Amino acid sequence: MLAAFVVLGFGLPTFLLLTFGLAVSSYLVYCKALPVPLPGIPYNKEATKSVFGDMLAMVKHVGATKELLVWMTSHNIRHQSPIFQIFARPFARPWVVVTDFREAQDVLLRRSKEFDRSKFFGDIFLGIIPKHHISMKSDDEEFKKNRRWLQDLMTPAFLYQIAAPQIYISCIGMLDVWEQKSRLAQGHPFEPTNDIYNAALDAVWLLVFGADSSNSTTKATLEKLSPLKSLNVPVDKDTEVTFPHVPLPACIAAVQEVAHSIQVSITSPSPVHVHWVIRQLPSYRRATRAKDDFIRDEVEKTRIRFEVKSEKDLDVRCAMDGIMRREMMACEKEGREPTFHSRSMYDEILGFVVAAHDTVATTLTWALKFLADNPEVQTKLRAELFAGHANARSENRRPTTAEITKSTIHYLNAVQEEIIRCSITVPAVVRTATVDTEILGKRIPKGTDVFFMGNGPSIFSPAFPIDDSLRSQSALSAKDRVGSWDPTDMSQFNPERWLVDDGNGGKEFNASAGPLLTFGMGPRGCYGRRLAYVELKIFLTLMVWSFELEKCPLDLSGYAAADVLTHTPQQCFVRPKKLA
Repeated sequence: MLAAFVVLGFGLPTFLLLTFGLAVSSYLVYCKALPVPLPGIPYNKEATKSVFGDMLAMVKHVGATKELLVWMTSHNIRHQSPIFQIFARPFARPWVVVTDFREAQDVLLRRSKEFDRSKFFGDIFLGIIPKHHISMKSDDEEFKKNRRWLQDLMTPAFLYQIAAPQIYISCIGMLDVWEQKSRLAQGHPFEPTNDIYNAALDAVWLLVFGADSSNSTTKATLEKLSPLKSLNVPVDKDTEVTFPHVPLPACIAAVQEVAHSIQVSITSPSPVHVHWVIRQLPSYRRATRAKDDFIRDEVEKTRIRFEVKSEKDLDVRCAMDGIMRREMMACEKEGREPTFHSRSMYDEILGFVVAAHDTVATTLTWALKFLADNPEVQTKLRAELFAGHANARSENRRPTTAEITKSTIHYLNAVQEEIIRCSITVPAVVRTATVDTEILGKRIPKGTDVFFMGNGPSIFSPAFPIDDSLRSQSALSAKDRVGSWDPTDMSQFNPERWLVDDGNGGKEFNASAGPLLTFGMGPRGCYGRRLAYVELKIFLTLMVWSFELEKCPLDLSGYAAADVLTHTPQQCFVRPKKLA
């Protein structure tokens, strides 16, 4: 290198000066790239000594455990602080992690002008549904338009008259599969995860596209298993049994491949770039084309059916009908042509399918574990269901869709809510500061992502002590609107925590008995919450009514999880024993 400088006419002093200048410049650039902590908020000191910040430690932990969000909460616990900052990505603002339910509730419910939906989730879903409302800001006109399309889908009429019957049919199909599997398994445990996800997807497929578009994965499984006389089962009763693989229908397989692609990118420090690589794969491109072709065909069928009817005569038989009916109403009001075949509409439809089945299916896999490992809860729930549906019990039949949806069984509500709390299907709610603001007395600059955690202190362990002077006035005024949990059993599965005295010597369910953050809160809380509760109520009722869920061996009953699209158990096995 020195010889080259001499040839170019540079002397040794000049070479040394340039080398020194380059070294100094490189050092200054390096220093500039080092993470800069937000003042007053605890952080890992060693993270500020590397341009990678906390990223390498995060990647190592996720690689070893598959759990990102537990790692995030662990820093608050280690530093004994309800607020912490993590340097998760190079050359980016730190993430602020808050583990205090009261503060989360205040921000989500009463400070929506200071915080909005984070780009964090937009980056994750960008590759599969870039025009879905989940990634849009609340003041975006396109967000408002897309949400108007969906506004009929969480009404009691849609939930109980259209959605519930389809959910019921799909659940019965899954229970028929379990009857065949328990017959063939001869008391051995088996993995039910695919059965649950397939049944939940069948239900959502029917309620989104209508009965004419049924592509039942559960039916295909039942047809495969019913003719079988027996299986080769292990001698050891505690060893799991596996069943023949049943391929998914082509259109469902395409949707599954597209949806599951974000499982790779969701825990990446750079999900946008990782998913870009995935989208270049030939298999992914084929799946995307198949998915779009199917949705396009279904939209066109509905358009043709609606074309011959007036607005008042449009019968809504499924979610797609409701979405397209809203678009027709909007275009008539605005004096424009309808835009049925748009990326926005396709993405809203796909987003509904993915969100409505994946979160519920994950919650149900956790439910199987909690109920099997807590037989006293399962037994009491079954007794309460039998008492609450006395006619069905006396007639030796399952309760009907209407009987389930119209009933109020307080213990069922409590079990359901405790399953949601303990499964932590969505462990964090992420918001971005839209203005310079404060949280717990700490400055939060505009553009900072804040993670409100639902898997740590104040929900599963005692809250950190916080001086009221650090809270906003709105937080102080709402202090007693939600109760707090008994610190002695916060980490345990205990449905009784949701029951309070009803004044007549009995117990009733109280949804505000204590903190829960799974569905978020406020104007950007989970849109499909009501549908999720209907799905869970039907599935839990029919599962516990039809089967006793026996305990599985310890080596098949671990509670380790994986943070993919949802917080999913790494192990889920069942021993369902059919009840007479």
